[in-house]
Amino acid sequence: MIDRYKQNKISSEIGIPMPRRGESDRDYAYRMIEEVTELLKNYAECTGKKGYVCHITGGVDSFVASMLIKRAGLFLASLSLPYGKKTDMVDVEMARNIIQPDVFKVHDITKTVDECIELLKDLPPTKVHIGNTKARIRMTVLYRVAEVYDLLVAGSVNATELTMGMITKHGDYAADIQPLAGITKGIIYEMAKIFGAPQSIINKLPTAGLWDNMSNREEVSTLNHQVCLYLRGDANFQEDFESKIVGLNEKSQHKRHLPVTEKDSWWVRRKQIL
Repeated sequence: MIDRYKQNKISSEIGIPMPRRGESDRDYAYRMIEEVTELLKNYAECTGKKGYVCHITGGVDSFVASMLIKRAGLFLASLSLPYGKKTDMVDVEMARNIIQPDVFKVHDITKTVDECIELLKDLPPTKVHIGNTKARIRMTVLYRVAEVYDLLVAGSVNATELTMGMITKHGDYAADIQPLAGITKGIIYEMAKIFGAPQSIINKLPTAGLWDNMSNREEVSTLNHQVCLYLRGDANFQEDFESKIVGLNEKSQHKRHLPVTEKDSWWVRRKQIL
């Protein structure tokens, strides 16, 4: 039996707008396009910025985030920040041709990332230290470009990644706005289709551009689908995945909060639960 209280709590914390009664995924996707477009437009106006800079990876999330910015009629700077020889630059070019950003730049971050890793070579490696370094270097570049063009940084983290903590602290999650943070991966695919994304971009397995040889990408894709169902309270959700999703969500809670100050208490509550 699924713990509905826990499921609703997680969904509420992530900020998932629930589908309306009888609303198809397609109609829900159209509604999200309208709502997020307004969010992007209003936030840029509120901050006095003319638009956004976004990392374009050749994947579906950055494609949708970029298209939403353009749809809002805002200035868009798209940056491709590859590490080494990338096999998905064809997808980046296809995405660029559809998105039509106002500025497009490619900066190879290989040397910078490798120098950071070499600097700390005496430390024991972890499974994620290279991927995290890539993400943090990329965000440094994005913020530098944002300064030059008077822009905000738009991330492309989706609700599925956010729920499981598949984000890098001060990396891909360190943006001024995360327009897709309340939208599950399945709906993002629908949004991508509406925007005319090439099939190769829609079909690309998620890696966040951090790990080129993830051996468990199929497993991650399956888990992503189950998280989408879980967050929306879908009857097709397989209960076997509940403990894994809840466990990953609780373990990664610190990633979804600002740095702790004396007034914060969320971590105390979690400690009491554990």
